[in-house]
Amino acid sequence: MFVHATLKRRLFATALIVTCAAPTVTGAGTAMTEFTKNWNGRRVVVKSVLYTVLYDEIGRLGVHYQGKLAGLTVATQAGEYYEFDGPGSDDPVVEPTPNRVFSEMSARYTRAYHTDIGTVKTITPLLLRQFDPGVELIVQSVKVERTRIRFEFRRTDEAEDDGFATSLTVEWPAPLSKSFHERETVEGVVRRFIEPL
Repeated sequence: MFVHATLKRRLFATALIVTCAAPTVTGAGTAMTEFTKNWNGRRVVVKSVLYTVLYDEIGRLGVHYQGKLAGLTVATQAGEYYEFDGPGSDDPVVEPTPNRVFSEMSARYTRAYHTDIGTVKTITPLLLRQFDPGVELIVQSVKVERTRIRFEFRRTDEAEDDGFATSLTVEWPAPLSKSFHERETVEGVVRRFIEPL
């Protein structure tokens, strides 16, 4: 009888926790979903320069990928820095200027050939592009991660399928809350770089 009463209490406690937590989880998605819907597809004008690197990559099996693009600009509450996420499990290149990212990309990414007969340069940066203040872009997607929100843009003069032009990543110092109470501050960081039209 005692075991049965304990089991009932545990089931009741579990049901109570699930019932109370459900509105919070549902509500959490709503704030972030509203934020992403508000920005997706929106025309914006650049206020501070956004940087993108054009590069070639050689994959693990020797396949050449030419003309790949990666946005470099990462915004924080305190300022900005520039980052290139390396292929696979390689550490990202993080530097205070886009030119230093470009130089570090040239020096860092090499590995042994799959046949072990030498090394190959896996990343070859070709060109650093910048999108200056006044340039109009369209928000192609907004991706939310644990401590980051990434805005990907395409040019306004390109068809919707033409793809990526640049990006802006907002990095938050702690995990974003489920209720997204950081929204106003995050939008302030975003608006240092782009302004909706």
